[in-house]
Amino acid sequence: MILFPIYSDVFHLIPIYSMANYFSLPGIKRLSYINAKELASDLQAHALSGAPVWITQQQTEIPFTGESSCACTRNNEHGASNESVELTFESLLPLPEHIPLAFIVTDVNNRSYLIGQREQPWPFIESNQGMGMPDGESSTTVYTISHKGPRAMIPCSCA
Repeated sequence: MILFPIYSDVFHLIPIYSMANYFSLPGIKRLSYINAKELASDLQAHALSGAPVWITQQQTEIPFTGESSCACTRNNEHGASNESVELTFESLLPLPEHIPLAFIVTDVNNRSYLIGQREQPWPFIESNQGMGMPDGESSTTVYTISHKGPRAMIPCSCA
């Protein structure tokens, strides 16, 4: 299996390690969420055209522990390109369940990506509660965020 760098977008021109239609971020430095209903309604069109996407909404940082990963798969479905992204992380704090969320992932190269959009479908959030160790270690929740769309992981800049 040979991995080779590709360039994900004209906007960022950054190498992401890829195998055909699969790529993953080299590491996650920061995670945050925003209310998806506060996003602009034309983000998918901006992303598909290569125009810059700016996130100006107030972000809530997610403290995460352990290993985290973010990977995206591109494929053609019914003649149209579609992406599927999966973000996995562990956190000590619960995520809000009463509002639709969009996530901002910043990798170790300080590149940010938006997972989610204003319109449905919003990212699907799966959580698994872990147990802490008897010696006093806190319990964590493992979150798996999945999202599908023409551009499921949109390069963005945060103000």
